[in-house]
Amino acid sequence: MEAEATESGAGTDGREAPGGARGARGRVLAVLIPSTGGLLFGYGTGGIAGVLPLIGEQYGLSAWTQGVVVSAALLGAALTAPVSGRFTDRFGRRPVIAAAAAAFAVGTAVSATAGGPAALVLGRFLVGLALGAISFAVPLYIAEIAPPARRGALVTLNQLMITIGLLLAYAVSYALQSDGAWRLMLAAGLAPALVLLVGMAGVPESPSWLESAGHRARARAAAAALGLPPAPEQPAVVGPQSGGPQGGGPQVGGPQGGGRPGGGRRGGGAGFREALAEAGPRRVALGLGIAVLVHLTGLNTAIYYAPTILAASGLTPSGGVLGAVLVGVCNVAATVVTIALLDRRGRRPLMLGGLAAMAAAAAGIAATQWSGGHAGTTALLLCGFIVAGAVGPAPVFWVFAAEIYPRRARGALMSLATAAHWAADFVVAATFLPLVKALSLGGAFALYGAVTLAAALGLARWMPETKGISLDDTRAEPVRV
Repeated sequence: MEAEATESGAGTDGREAPGGARGARGRVLAVLIPSTGGLLFGYGTGGIAGVLPLIGEQYGLSAWTQGVVVSAALLGAALTAPVSGRFTDRFGRRPVIAAAAAAFAVGTAVSATAGGPAALVLGRFLVGLALGAISFAVPLYIAEIAPPARRGALVTLNQLMITIGLLLAYAVSYALQSDGAWRLMLAAGLAPALVLLVGMAGVPESPSWLESAGHRARARAAAAALGLPPAPEQPAVVGPQSGGPQGGGPQVGGPQGGGRPGGGRRGGGAGFREALAEAGPRRVALGLGIAVLVHLTGLNTAIYYAPTILAASGLTPSGGVLGAVLVGVCNVAATVVTIALLDRRGRRPLMLGGLAAMAAAAAGIAATQWSGGHAGTTALLLCGFIVAGAVGPAPVFWVFAAEIYPRRARGALMSLATAAHWAADFVVAATFLPLVKALSLGGAFALYGAVTLAAALGLARWMPETKGISLDDTRAEPVRV
């Protein structure tokens, strides 16, 4: 294996060898192109923020109906996520990302040409089906091709692209709002979809997936193209190791010569039952818990409804969209800072610090609204709330979810966590406007702040640090929980 690593242009520790410059360039391309999925995701979820006031007025939509329009995409994402793991384990990471880009393009076309609310909801639902697969497959692919020392920064590049997509959605909405051109706002999402669809044809498949699927020659070639050492070959082990699922996990056959891993499955991933047994209940519960808590804080709701929130605080509709643009700028800047911090400071400090700052900002928004609702103060606090989320929960979840599970269980359990993630987002987004109607805007943010504080306290007790672990060695427990 050491000789192979040297030939591939990378050292055995995952760092590039002297001849690995070409592989490093290949890895940059292989990260940037899939990260366009983040741009797609950001535009697909944020674009509705500027559209909502226009279609609400045009079609006379109630608060509940507006919530359905926003959350239809999230429902689609929640439905796709549970099967994304099976698809990526069976067919590979790259084909799933490309297929999702094509599905996004179809859904965007349906949305932009919708003749009424029902067709718009259908188009948004189709977009959501694509987003569920993209939100799962892109971070997984990037995590598997990234060296451990740079994994946090590279996976967070996808999060940066999401924030840029959100900012672009807000900017396009502001530019077109005076004309009421909500169809053009939605249609602009076709551009990143086509870039992602065409671009995925030029990047290699994940060497980790190729190795687990038994394609060793292709795995070595992909690793060489990316400047990475080949994934380690794993010995066959019959029966569980000492310690059971929590003490390293049962080793259900790595890729062995001549046979297919995983009991004849085409890919090397475990089914849900095997994955649950291999990872153990505590890791499964932790991954699901963080997946849900990220949205129970109200973070994405603040993003989806930013113009509506600011307009309700006293700004004009166009002022609300402009305020959302400024919030988007803050979001991008905070994510750039996160890329620099995530691999230096670790996952745990950023998660806990981000949650604490979000709780404080939510409390500030509640107090401001209860004291009269000054628009400028609300805008600043909303910006702080979203920035804190961009530094903590939003990027950390995707990196952390890729690191806490064993390799064979990763696809199935990440898809399960992603499904829970978007199911929670669907519920919170669909109920936001009715919640504001029942409790007031201040009451809604007081509730989000209380949930966020509780999440910070709980994760301070249960969340381990995962910085720098290896994702390739199936013989070792990725992280002790």
